Amino acid sequence: MTSVDLSRDLLAEELARIRHEGWSGVLSLAQGDVTKGIYFVDGEIVFAASTVEEDRLGASLFRTGKITESQFRAAMKASEGPGQRLGQALVEAGLLTPAELAAAVVAQVERIVVSALRWTTGAARRESMERPLPADLALRIDTHRLLLLGMRAFPDSERLERALGGLTRHVRRTPSIPFDFEGLPPTPVERAVLALCSRAVPLGDLLRLPHPRAQLVRTAYALLVAGLVEEARPVQAMPPPPPAPPAEPAEWSEPASAPPSAAPGPEEAQQQARTHLERGDRTSALEVLRETLGRYPEARGLRRLLAMTLAREPGFQAAVENELLSALEEGGGDVELRYALASYYRRAGMAARAILHLRLVLSSDSHHAAAWRDLGELEAGEGRRRP
Repeated sequence: MTSVDLSRDLLAEELARIRHEGWSGVLSLAQGDVTKGIYFVDGEIVFAASTVEEDRLGASLFRTGKITESQFRAAMKASEGPGQRLGQALVEAGLLTPAELAAAVVAQVERIVVSALRWTTGAARRESMERPLPADLALRIDTHRLLLLGMRAFPDSERLERALGGLTRHVRRTPSIPFDFEGLPPTPVERAVLALCSRAVPLGDLLRLPHPRAQLVRTAYALLVAGLVEEARPVQAMPPPPPAPPAEPAEWSEPASAPPSAAPGPEEAQQQARTHLERGDRTSALEVLRETLGRYPEARGLRRLLAMTLAREPGFQAAVENELLSALEEGGGDVELRYALASYYRRAGMAARAILHLRLVLSSDSHHAAAWRDLGELEAGEGRRRP
C-alpha cells in the first residue's frame, strides 16, 4: 500500500507512475472533509467518484444547465425505488438522450480528476483491486489529456519548477502526440514551447521565452507530464522494488465453543452467535441474538451483531432497515455498520440510498477500499440506461 503526501509530492507524478506500472485499483484522496477516488484498470483511469455533492452527476447536470432544479429533484425521487438509477430516470423522463447522459458522466469524472490534480495538500493512498468496478461500467478516459488540463492551472508554480529539475535538463517534442491536443485547443504559451521543442533544448531556454515565468513553468511541466514533451536524453529506469517476502501462514485453531448455558449472558450469546455464523448457520445465530436481546435490550454489542447479520438478508424488508438504522444511531460513527447498511441497500437495488451511505462511510474512512469499489460501480451505473 503506497501513500503520498500531497504537500510534498504532486498527484500528477503519482498518476504518471500508476500509468507506467499498469496498476489496477482505487487511488483514494483526502483533503480535510473532502474525499475523492480515482479508479484505474491496467494503469488507465476508468472512473472517479467523490463525496462532494457538487461532484455528483445530478449536481453537474444542474450546474451546466442540462436540467432544472425541479427536474433534478423529480429525477432523484424517481431513482429512490428499487432497481432505479438517476441516469435511467433522466432518460425515461425525456430530459436527456442516452448519448447526452454518457457525455455528462465522462465530464463529471474528468471534473473530479482535474480538480484533484490541483490539490497542494492532502493525502493519496493506493487500494489495490484486480477489478475496481465491472468492465461494462469502465469509461474511456484519456489520462494524458486530464494531466494537461489539471496542471495548466496548478496554483504553486515554484513547486512545479522544482519538479522540472535543473535548467540544463534537455527536452524535446515527442514523435507522436498521445491525444487530440488541437481539440482542447492549445494555449499560445503551449504553442510557443512546443515550437521551440522541435529540437532538444534546455529548460532554461524555454523559461526565457517572452511570457510570464509562472505560465512557462506550468506549461513546460504540463506538457512533460502529459506526454507531449519528453526527456531528450535517455534516463536509466529505476529498478523495481524487491518482492515482499511471503506472508507467514496464519495459525488456525478451532473456534472456542461457548460455555453451555440455558440462558447465556450478552458476552456468551455473542460468542455463540459468532460460532454459528462461522459454521454457516445464520438461523441459529439469529435465534440466539434475538432471544438474548429480549432479556438484555440495552446490550449494544448484541444489537450491532444482529444488525450486521440481518444486513446479509436478500431483498428489502423495512424491519431489517429499521434494525440497521437503530443500531447505527446507538453506534455513532460505526463505519462498518454503516457500510453494512449501504451494502444492504445496494443488494436490494436501492442505488440512491446506497450511494448516500457509501459517501458517509468514505467521509469517515477515506481509504475504505470496499466502499470505493461499490460507490464506483453504483455511480458509474447511474450513467447507464438499463435495457
